[in-house]
Amino acid sequence: MLKILIVAATERESAFLISKKIKNSTPQLITVTTNPLIQVDLLITGPGMVATTFAMTKTLENNDYQLTINIGICGSLDKKLQPVRLVNIATDQFGDFGAEDDKEFLPAFNIGLLPNQKGIQKSGELKSTNKFKISSLKAIPQRKGITVQKVHGSAKSAREAFDRYGPVMETMEGAAFFYVANQYRIQSLQIRAISNMVEKRNRKSWKIDEAIDALSGYISLLLLELQSHK
Repeated sequence: MLKILIVAATERESAFLISKKIKNSTPQLITVTTNPLIQVDLLITGPGMVATTFAMTKTLENNDYQLTINIGICGSLDKKLQPVRLVNIATDQFGDFGAEDDKEFLPAFNIGLLPNQKGIQKSGELKSTNKFKISSLKAIPQRKGITVQKVHGSAKSAREAFDRYGPVMETMEGAAFFYVANQYRIQSLQIRAISNMVEKRNRKSWKIDEAIDALSGYISLLLLELQSHK
């Protein structure tokens, strides 16, 4: 049996997987599909890197999985990728973990705060480690991501993030997800739907529900494809 762990920050981002009423607390581990071919568990962690790291560590200490998939919404610094596009975030990094040197930001990896950490590349990036051949992944673009404690919400900070990292996707959990999956040597994927552009905060332009609808359809197809793997 193929065992898959889906990791989401909130119930809203993963409600399409849940068929019954659940308690309003995090973390929660829920079995959403089980049959002789596949078992899919959903872990709702709560938002942010700390909650994600705690919930995943607690879960993976007590359960074995062959694949873990991080799902949810994200912001986009890539003008070519607007809401409600889906993206496969193939590499991620901690976008605001580091130090300031006057006006310059020094990433944690560059100043030796993450030495010889499993799964971290020389660039400071963490990579998706999925080796399953999934044809539906070809339908969505691969992009890089940054993971932040504070999402960018001004024209100035968005421009600085673009200058530092380029046209990336922005989340609050992705790099932590890859980090924990790498530590436990579990294959990992991060699939996100763009809900907003990273710019001056403008909630009227956000498309959260539409992004989650797009995510729902895609993840359902992906799980059907994985069920056929032997």
